[in-house]
Amino acid sequence: MIRVRMTLVALAFLVSSFAMQQDAMAGVQWCEEDPVFLVNGSIVDITTTFDAKYASKVKGTVNFDLQIPSNAVAVALSLPGDVPVSATIRRTLPANWSLLTVPVVLTVTMDTSGTSFTTYTKVTGTAAKLLTSFSGDAKYGTKAKFYMYGVGLL
Repeated sequence: MIRVRMTLVALAFLVSSFAMQQDAMAGVQWCEEDPVFLVNGSIVDITTTFDAKYASKVKGTVNFDLQIPSNAVAVALSLPGDVPVSATIRRTLPANWSLLTVPVVLTVTMDTSGTSFTTYTKVTGTAAKLLTSFSGDAKYGTKAKFYMYGVGLL
């Protein structure tokens, strides 16, 4: 009985050793652009990802254009990314007096020298609440409208 247990332990150790030595068979490597904005006192974290093999195709910056109501206040807090990132904030939407929702239009663009590839964008708000997610095309840019909830205008 002891011999069977020892054999099983040795076999388990041997199998786990081989499993740990193998190279990870990771799939796609991703580039992630992750600017953070503050809109009327609430955090908006935007994460855009794309296949890292296209990073060299991006000329210049990945630009995040945030359109907010004319009476809203916003600022870019951080602009981290695997490639250069820029942000613009424009007050182009009509004034919004709602205490519960603030409309926001986000456009993500990049110069890819005509190369087309899929991008994925996720927008989270305060307390990591998912506000929206969408896919787009780097060549043509991506535009989405969403609402920030529980935010009053200052």
